Amino acid sequence: MRTGELRQYHYFLILAQELHFGRAAQLCFITQPALSQQIARLEDAVGVRLFVRGQRAVALTPAGEIFRDGVQQLFRLIEDTTRSARAAGGLHDTRLSIGLVEYASVPMLPAALKRLRALYPDIRVTRHEMDAAAQVEGLQRGRIDLGIAVILDDPALWLPADGTVLTEPLLAAGWKLLVRDDHALASTPGGQVSLEQLARERVVMFARAVNPSVYDRVLATCRAAGAAPDIVYETSQVQTGVQLAREGLGCMLATSFALPEPLPGMVALAVPGLAPLAMHAFWRSGEAQPVVLDFLAITVEEARRCEVQRQR
Repeated sequence: MRTGELRQYHYFLILAQELHFGRAAQLCFITQPALSQQIARLEDAVGVRLFVRGQRAVALTPAGEIFRDGVQQLFRLIEDTTRSARAAGGLHDTRLSIGLVEYASVPMLPAALKRLRALYPDIRVTRHEMDAAAQVEGLQRGRIDLGIAVILDDPALWLPADGTVLTEPLLAAGWKLLVRDDHALASTPGGQVSLEQLARERVVMFARAVNPSVYDRVLATCRAAGAAPDIVYETSQVQTGVQLAREGLGCMLATSFALPEPLPGMVALAVPGLAPLAMHAFWRSGEAQPVVLDFLAITVEEARRCEVQRQR
């Protein structure tokens, strides 16, 4: 079986799950016309129609349902065979070391780790609390295998000049101000607050030690606008900040990476005056370990899935 055919089968399964060419194309990292062409070629090769295409909906044909079940079995067989081959080759004790900031929720991480464990049942994952700068250094020194960082800057600014570390964007999130639903700002038209409005509130936010570069950039942006925030509490625990905001002791400034949803009795207002926070993956350019490369590919796929689900 050619690699191209496997790729078409992968595209088919994603479309069979999403039943929407636009969302499926995003998850496949290709354009919608390209996905349509690949599915058409697959249908030509199989000899039957696998999908019914309507103006507003896509559905599997009876033949498509049978084909979906068979392709799912095929990929499970490939995974099982890969695991057996690795075990036969002595690849039992597999380890992965990840650097990240736990304060920022990494929404695709649980699904990515679950998929990774399906490929490497005996894997042991070690987490290191590191911001972007520490992750790049950790990769260069061999302390970690992959980093997931949240930054406000151009990711290229964090990379060493010798090209030994690479980066890939994962997700982006705007800033939110969490207030009680009886707060004066809760009914603000458009659900947005300006930096000037923010400066008039008592603010709870993450401690500088959580992510120094992001902390400094946020304060610098506010001060440049003549709207330095009145920070009454800094915390390294998301739930502490949420509880303080719930008790009316301050408004919590954070992004959707940190704020759980939904929060009864609370309102999250957009703060468009602050640049969105971006999540990036970092890894060594010469990386050859299958487990690291597999985890990177899975993480990028799951990040794209999170983005597609958020757009629904």
